[in-house]
Amino acid sequence: MKVHITFIVLCYLLVGQLSAQYKYDNTLFKTVFIEDLCDALQKNPGYLLLDVRTPGEFSDTSSSASLNIGHLKGAKNLDINELQKRWKELLPYKDQPIFVYCSHSQRSRRVSKFLTDSGFTKINNVNGAMTEFNLEKYNSIQCANDLYQTSHKFKLLPPTEVAKLISKNKKLFILDVREDSIFRGISTDPIGNAQGKFKGAVNIPFAALSNSLNKIPKENAVLVVADYGRETNLAAKLLTDSGYTNISAAFNGMDQWISTSVAELPQKNKLWQQKNSFDMINAEDMDAMLKKKNDIFILDVRTVEEFTNQVKKEPWKNRGHVKGAVNIPNAELKNHLKNLEARKNKDIIIYSFSTNPESFEAAKFLTDNGFSKVHVLLGGLFDIRWKAANIKGRSDLNNYVEDVPPDNL
Repeated sequence: MKVHITFIVLCYLLVGQLSAQYKYDNTLFKTVFIEDLCDALQKNPGYLLLDVRTPGEFSDTSSSASLNIGHLKGAKNLDINELQKRWKELLPYKDQPIFVYCSHSQRSRRVSKFLTDSGFTKINNVNGAMTEFNLEKYNSIQCANDLYQTSHKFKLLPPTEVAKLISKNKKLFILDVREDSIFRGISTDPIGNAQGKFKGAVNIPFAALSNSLNKIPKENAVLVVADYGRETNLAAKLLTDSGYTNISAAFNGMDQWISTSVAELPQKNKLWQQKNSFDMINAEDMDAMLKKKNDIFILDVRTVEEFTNQVKKEPWKNRGHVKGAVNIPNAELKNHLKNLEARKNKDIIIYSFSTNPESFEAAKFLTDNGFSKVHVLLGGLFDIRWKAANIKGRSDLNNYVEDVPPDNL
């Protein structure tokens, strides 16, 4: 079975330990939301855009293809891994505005702290960074066309634009490059099975794509989708390198699609089909549910060590828990089934650290045993706090999390 960690968490793990994520925001350095970036740049003449990702990410050539998501025009690229050796290159900007960004705002926060500690006086962390930029570039970023740059010959489309493309283009060829078993929902991967698929999609697994190009009409617009961003981007690049000229890629694949609520995607269920006996919600959906209903059971299926912040080897997993949550580890859930009988027809929200298999396994177990209102919280505990810090107007989500160790605030 594949072990899944959400794209955001995986990105962070590539560059170091997850610690002290947000406690320096607007205390040690300032932060700016992606929707406010254009205005902030205009109000700060002489600014420097500082991209602290790897050179490969910056140029869209990284071997971690899911991180090849464009960059901001005019930005200076200084890899966080070279910061200790090269930070003095930034001294001419010591008292000038510097806007620091990466892919998701974890690396940029670390750099922002380092520079502020080193005497830089006008450091601004760009919340949500290139991920949020790609999600909002068609909506709320006024200067997106002037600011966004990529070497890709295909378009990266967020779910809202994917929905528009499918709805408007009747001849669109939707290419799903996931494994056949995941596309059909019969794999041993509980997360892949839960993702569902776009109606009318054609499945050509990525491993077979280069030898199957004759099945894809060059005269049609093509939308490429995989489970996450890696094979989505690789497949789209393969097509454009092979002479296809009208290629779009679903940003962050099916993972981003299922993580977007129906409130934001009104046509979601008309364009997409899935076989789940449980519901999948995001942090905003959870907030709306908890504001409407008092009698919702919140089930934390992590280990006892994770729930109580006692993980030693991976301390970044010590993130507290959702207020009012009851901890029943997934491996022990069957032993508590009788105690949960009274909840069979009442709402249950299941979460783990992130989008991890145990949440889906627990949801399937409960629904197989007659529970009718089961909801899996996509992104889990981690995503609640990430959105509270990086999405404009959602700091209130922090109110749902408690008992976070000081080192991981």
